[in-house]
Amino acid sequence: MTTPLRVDGRWGGKVTRRELPANSPEIATLSLVDRASLANLWLSQSATERRVAESFAVVHRALVALSADKNLIEIAERGIDDEHRHAALCHHMAEQYAGRELATAPTLPFVHPAHREASSEAERQALFVIGQCVFNETLASAYLEAAMSKATAPIARAALSELLSDEIDHARIGWAFLSMLEPSARQSLQSWMLPLAVCNLREWRAVAKPIEHAEVLEAHGAPSYITVQEALLEGLSSLVVPGLQTMGFDVSSMRAWLDQGAVTA
Repeated sequence: MTTPLRVDGRWGGKVTRRELPANSPEIATLSLVDRASLANLWLSQSATERRVAESFAVVHRALVALSADKNLIEIAERGIDDEHRHAALCHHMAEQYAGRELATAPTLPFVHPAHREASSEAERQALFVIGQCVFNETLASAYLEAAMSKATAPIARAALSELLSDEIDHARIGWAFLSMLEPSARQSLQSWMLPLAVCNLREWRAVAKPIEHAEVLEAHGAPSYITVQEALLEGLSSLVVPGLQTMGFDVSSMRAWLDQGAVTA
């Protein structure tokens, strides 16, 4: 089966650093309905990953505009290619479950936050980095870790492991960026932290939908609705909040919001 790849990637046009299992007999044991569901879910993820590549182009431009550490700029640029590779990997997975070649998933609309209330252009650029990396990529890592905890199919675990290792690196861009800011600059961003948490959780909740045969699909990398919701809240409470607190942010309002149910309506 063919998968569209970018040949200029870190891994020489490959979708993974490690080879995926050559044979996946566990796929053949699934019903046609479950195979179709998994193919659709992985294809949808491919479209999402391709859209995230556009987000990383924004992050890269923001870091350049801010004259950020050159290593962060390089990693962010590499992140663009990572996300295209992720899209190709997820497309490959969709084809494995479909048992045939599939057209590329439709391109999703992309509009990044305007942050019109930012006090300066520099603050706006910083918010692009923080929103995508500190929040979105950290939550993506929590989601993928939860998906791996339920997955048993070797091919699904291999694909999830590949995605997770990169998303952790992408999240580190944001945390490293925050750590390099002057304390006064971090304090000027204080009022943005809770809104960013709310908005990111709202977006993640919007894409997590209840699915049929959840237990069967979880074994193949499609975590249930409940698993996803728990992972998102755990990611905020055990990763994002402590991380921000370590950086000197007042996280009392975020803890209160989480304690009250993390309402995002």
